[in-house]
Amino acid sequence: MAVVKDDKLAKMIRAGELAPVYFFYGSEIHLMKEMVSLIIKKAVPPAFESFNLHLFQDDNTTVNGIQTVYDALPMMSEYKCVAVKNWNIDKLGKQDFDQLMNMLGRVNPSTVLVLYDTRQTVDPKKNAKYKKLSEAAAKVGIVTEFALKDKGSLKKAITARCQKAGVSISPELCERLIDQSGSQYAVILNEADKLIAYAGEGGIVTEESVELLGISSVQNTAFDLSNAILKNQYGRAFTILDRLFYLRVEPVMILGALAGSFVSLYRVKAAQMSGLGNDQVISDFHYRSKYQVQKLSQDVSRFSISQIRSCIASLEKADRLLKSSRLDNRIILEQMLGEMISASAI
Repeated sequence: MAVVKDDKLAKMIRAGELAPVYFFYGSEIHLMKEMVSLIIKKAVPPAFESFNLHLFQDDNTTVNGIQTVYDALPMMSEYKCVAVKNWNIDKLGKQDFDQLMNMLGRVNPSTVLVLYDTRQTVDPKKNAKYKKLSEAAAKVGIVTEFALKDKGSLKKAITARCQKAGVSISPELCERLIDQSGSQYAVILNEADKLIAYAGEGGIVTEESVELLGISSVQNTAFDLSNAILKNQYGRAFTILDRLFYLRVEPVMILGALAGSFVSLYRVKAAQMSGLGNDQVISDFHYRSKYQVQKLSQDVSRFSISQIRSCIASLEKADRLLKSSRLDNRIILEQMLGEMISASAI
C-alpha cells in the first residue's frame, strides 16, 4: 500500500478495491467526507450497518474502544467498518499510542479502519505522532492528503461541468467564481450547478448571474469579519459570527479562516512598512486572489502593526482554548472578538 492522491483513490474505491486501513487529512473537507461515505457504502451493506459500522468522534474515542470493535468479526457480512473522526492523536500517552501502532501493525482482514481528520490542523510533516501514524498506515493501507485544488484545476472542472450541460462560461468568470466562493472543490461545483440551472441549456453564464447567485466562502466571510474588527464595528462583527454559527460552520474553521486573514493583513502591513507593493506580497506568498490583497492594502494602512499583532495573539489564545478547554466554543470565539476589537481601538 502507499500514499495515494484523491482522484486515484476514488477510482480504486468505486472499483471495490478496499484497503484495511485509511488515514485522511487535509483542507478539502467535502471530498474527504465523500470518500469516507463511499468507503462505508462499499464495505458495509446498509441492512447490516447496525452490526458492522462503528463510528467514533473527538473526545469519545479511546484506543481500547477502537481495539475492541477492530478485533471483532463482522456479522453476516464480509467486512465491518470502523470510522474515527477528528481523533486528537497528539494527546495520546505513550502506552496508548504504542497500542495504536501495534494495532496498525497487525491488520484485521475483515475490518476496514478509516482514520480521518477534518480540522485542517493536521500535518504529518510537522508533527511527530501524526508522521508515525501516517507511515504506519501507509505500510498496510492508504494515506491521502485532501489538499485544496489549484486554480487551474478548478477552472477546468467548472468549464467541463458547464460544457457537459451545454452552457458557456468565460475563463474570467471561472476565476471570479473561484475568488468569490473559495477553493473547496465540492462548493465550487455546487456553485457551477446553480449557474448552469439559471442559464439553461444553450445559455451563457454572465457576470450578473455570478453576482446574483454566488455565495461567499468562509474565507471571504472571515475577510469581512477581519475588516469589521479592524474598523471597530462591534455589532457587524458579532452579526457575521452569528451567521457563521447559524450556518453550522465548525468553530475551528472559523478560527482558521480568520487567522489566515490576519496573517495576510500582517504580511501586507509589513510589506508597506518596507516600501514593497502588493505584487511582491502576491509573489512571495503565492496568493491566488489579487483582489483580496489589493483590498487589504486599502484598509490596513490605518492600523499599526502592533494592533494586528495583538489580534493575532488573541487568535492564538482562542485556538488553544478550542483544543483544550471545556468552555463553550461560541463563548471562546465571542471573547476573542471582544479582545480583538479592543486591541484595534487602541
